[in-house]
Amino acid sequence: MEKEKRNQFLATGFFLFGIAFLYVPSISMVPTIIAQNAILLKGIALVLLSIAAILVGTSFEDKQRIAVISSIGLAVGLGFLYLPVPSILSGSAFHILFACAIAFGMTTAAKQTATIGSALLACIGIVFLYQPFFSSLGGTALHLLLPGIIVFSIVFSQKTLCERISIGLIALGLIALCQPFLMLFYQTGFQLLLAGLTGFIVAAHR
Repeated sequence: MEKEKRNQFLATGFFLFGIAFLYVPSISMVPTIIAQNAILLKGIALVLLSIAAILVGTSFEDKQRIAVISSIGLAVGLGFLYLPVPSILSGSAFHILFACAIAFGMTTAAKQTATIGSALLACIGIVFLYQPFFSSLGGTALHLLLPGIIVFSIVFSQKTLCERISIGLIALGLIALCQPFLMLFYQTGFQLLLAGLTGFIVAAHR
């Protein structure tokens, strides 16, 4: 019981610090040294929010409430990504989607629905990655691909298949980065590699 309370306290602390590191550097009135290190602070924010999401998924008893809150967070993240919102919000979309995907995958009881939805989200991310018509959609592909892979790797019942899919993405990413002929395939190799590595790590440790 004490361990759970400690983890709940840590989750709250990591969440608050993560939000602070994510949004404070974008405020115009902050000291110059903070504004100059905005990218570093946002990177730290991603780590803190991810740890908070993991702790939330393991230490809080009301899993259903966490699943609902994190699903709302996913919707908010998608809204920040595609709706005309201030840059301070659109710049935080990836962090919100990444952290909420972890929390949602760990707490949702609707495994089948989550599996289908996450697979669809990942597929849409891949389509956005390779569609040649709208460059702005290509820039958001990883925002969809990673959360989709994370949730899928957590909730899908066949762990071995998750690992095989992830290894396939890793292989595709490496092939894309090593071949000099297809430029679009080369440019998207890193995203495929990152998605595969993320999925494999999540599936292996779930």
